[in-house]
Amino acid sequence: MTCVFVAMNHEYATRIVDGWKYANEYAIYDYANEADHMLDSEAWGRGIFAVLNPAGDLMGELSIEFWDQQGQYTEYADFADEALINQRDLWVGFGLRPDQVGQGYGADFVKACVEFAVRQCRYRGEYARLGVAEFNQRAIRAYEKAGFEICLHTVGQINGQTYDCVQMRKRLAAAAG
Repeated sequence: MTCVFVAMNHEYATRIVDGWKYANEYAIYDYANEADHMLDSEAWGRGIFAVLNPAGDLMGELSIEFWDQQGQYTEYADFADEALINQRDLWVGFGLRPDQVGQGYGADFVKACVEFAVRQCRYRGEYARLGVAEFNQRAIRAYEKAGFEICLHTVGQINGQTYDCVQMRKRLAAAAG
């Protein structure tokens, strides 16, 4: 899958927040619930990227974060500090446009997002990590196909509700060699 990553902007963020609605139990992932995050212009091009297909159509989004061992979040302004971020854990989050979900693109999309995040941030850590609700077996299967493994069962908050969740990690090639 060929993905083109560009800095998120107001047009893309608004389209995602206002228009991306997921069916049934997946509605907890609607971006209207993430408006503050998606519309945070400080994060655009640092931690939030629009993902386009080769024709230039918006097909997804990628969020990049770094956390230290005590669970402290790294500010976007510090992403340029390679020494700092390489002491932290890389966390990725992403979403496909709702009409693209269930079409078999998930694993390739996830791989492309992780590869971009590592390159963009010059990350040399051992793992990329993510979190997902346990009921979302469709996403878990895609993440596993992309090389992620479940490393922790936990409880998390999504859109103000509590869910059983899993944390997953993928060993990065640069760290493995």
